[in-house]
Amino acid sequence: MTFSPDAAGPASAARALESADVVVVGAGPAGSAAAAHLRAAGLDVIVLERADAGAVRTGTAALTPQAVGELRALGIDDAGTQRWHRTTGVRFVGGGMRLAVAWPDVAGRPGHGLTCAQAVLDDTLSSYAVASGARVHRATEVTGFQTDARGRVNGVAAQPVDGSGQPTGAGFTVGARVVIDASGVAATGQPSGLAVSVDFASPRHLDDHVETWLSLTSADGTRLPGHGWIVGRGDGHVTAGVGALAADTSATPDQCAGVLQQWLTALPAGWQLTETTTTGPVRAARLGTARAHRDGARDGVLHVGDAAGAAHPVTGEGLTAALVSARVAAATVVEALTRTGESEIATTLAAYGARLDDALGRHERWDRLAARLLDRPSVARLVTTYALPREALMKRVLRHATPSPGAPVETSLTPPTMVSVTRAAAHPGTERGVDQR
Repeated sequence: MTFSPDAAGPASAARALESADVVVVGAGPAGSAAAAHLRAAGLDVIVLERADAGAVRTGTAALTPQAVGELRALGIDDAGTQRWHRTTGVRFVGGGMRLAVAWPDVAGRPGHGLTCAQAVLDDTLSSYAVASGARVHRATEVTGFQTDARGRVNGVAAQPVDGSGQPTGAGFTVGARVVIDASGVAATGQPSGLAVSVDFASPRHLDDHVETWLSLTSADGTRLPGHGWIVGRGDGHVTAGVGALAADTSATPDQCAGVLQQWLTALPAGWQLTETTTTGPVRAARLGTARAHRDGARDGVLHVGDAAGAAHPVTGEGLTAALVSARVAAATVVEALTRTGESEIATTLAAYGARLDDALGRHERWDRLAARLLDRPSVARLVTTYALPREALMKRVLRHATPSPGAPVETSLTPPTMVSVTRAAAHPGTERGVDQR
């Protein structure tokens, strides 16, 4: 769903399908969550999604404790996620060392994370939005914004499409007082980070830590660019991937796929992360790490999730930011639509960007500089050699990555537990579900 603000203009030729208080473009996690929040406030919502219901989706969704809390705030409690896999923290690996760190202990936040198939998360949120009363139209591509005589967006132009994106019928318009753009990275029109991943059937599926590799090497010891991750989801499958986080990266999907292949060949055979155990295709995805459309509402359009460039610039994690931005955008829209005058509505919507920055607790300039540096093997080597073993520094990093400024942060990094910083090649792992030998 790529479009520009003036792609449609005042729509006179296209037929009007229907109208709503809010049109949401995209039924991914951010779009579905925004729709559900809006419906909880009593607003009429239409969601338009390009993919049809049968679209194949691979990969693993890894929810931090904050993301789990966002699901609860939406109304999806533990009963709705009881079959998902629980995680207890993050394991950092690099430079021949590994360190298991518990999720930060923050008041009011769940003490665990969750993982599940990406398709399961998408379907859960979309179904919840539908059950809340949102009208969801799939196989529908938004081709542009509809504007009024003043140039303010008052709806979208769209058309039905097939699985390959080819039109299957006449175009139409959908009117709305506000539009929320949750259409993903392509909507930003800006450079972005890149990730390549693939699913495996592996005994590591029971691992209760999200594993992040700060530095990568091939089987012959050659240092590789980027960083990697291995995430189990408790259903027999894991997802392994590599990424280039800097928004201005020049890496291509083929280059990242090559790095992924070289890295996987260097991992222990017992993990069974090989070509014969893959359960899906290699998938490339752009990361919403480039700040975009966050200066508020542009003529009645609010951007959420990857469309807002809300993913964390250093970690690349975007699911938490997607759910947070959905909640903040919905709350802003609800407040705006209680106003009586158009100028008051516009002023309220314009506050969205600042509210989102406050909710995410970001320091954009330094985060993006760190992302560019960490993509370099030489810098990654310094980090794993000098930063990983140091408790105070790691606490500072974790505190910075926690999107609740000033909140207390506790980790498993204490002098007695520092013995867990070991040479992975010499010692087996002790965390549940993983054998590091």
